[in-house]
Amino acid sequence: MRLLTEAGFRTRVLGTRDPERVAVEAAGAVALIVHDTRVDAALLDALPTLRLVMTTDQHCLGVDVAEAERRGLWVCPPPRREDVDQAAARVLTMTLAQLRRIAAERLAWFRSAPRAHDLTLGLVGMGPVAARFADLALPLFKRVVGTGSRLRSWPCGVARTDFFDLIATADVVSLHVPVTPGTRGLIGARTLARMRPGAVLINPSSPDLVDRGALLTALDTGMLAGYSAGYSLAGTGHLHESCALRNHPAVVFSPERAERAGDRLRALAHHVIAWRDRGFPASAVASPLPPLDEPLQAS
Repeated sequence: MRLLTEAGFRTRVLGTRDPERVAVEAAGAVALIVHDTRVDAALLDALPTLRLVMTTDQHCLGVDVAEAERRGLWVCPPPRREDVDQAAARVLTMTLAQLRRIAAERLAWFRSAPRAHDLTLGLVGMGPVAARFADLALPLFKRVVGTGSRLRSWPCGVARTDFFDLIATADVVSLHVPVTPGTRGLIGARTLARMRPGAVLINPSSPDLVDRGALLTALDTGMLAGYSAGYSLAGTGHLHESCALRNHPAVVFSPERAERAGDRLRALAHHVIAWRDRGFPASAVASPLPPLDEPLQAS
């Protein structure tokens, strides 16, 4: 409130998360910061002056990102809670923990265990975290392949391939793409069926990239040997229940560290100020600007 007021904005804290009341109390607003309020087409219709939607949820689960982007709005998540090195190291730890779990399980049944130096690692999306993860993984894996890029140059040592070749050949598949209309549900029943039997799926990004029902079926039938998730269970709708995915023996959760809510709110306030001063926020998952690359398509 202080940051936005000092920057010249009129601010109001709404004492509700009910979309109908939000529509009334936020009338005339150019920016909306939400926690778990559902922001859909109906609410956007009621707020025609809106230009930015910011959410405290890293994965924007309560916001209809595609609809907001169609209307030319910015949608902004809070900043990452880890730097690139920390995030990449955590993904590597998740991967090795999953391989260790599988090895222990197979050795108990006197079966050969997978070794990283015999396996191919596939990276779906090549942003800064994926590139750093590739650097860490190259000495450990037989081969590292990747697809998609948001970098100026392709990482040395990583073989470039397309999405369908990657999922068909990689023993370990790690997801490093944002949630967009083209990537939501990227890993579904048909995609899982194309993966190598007994492959491992690593998802440090968002639960929205994976069809939960298809994932559980693949784990229960052995199509997938394991699943590691790096997102928080908060916001998935399965934090306070007996969750088949959370309690599955082949699943490992390793969420990012928690941080103070005040820090995240201040970061979102800076998005509004940056938009006013520069014409665009510091980071966004939806943008009125034309995309630089074609999105990956779900299958």
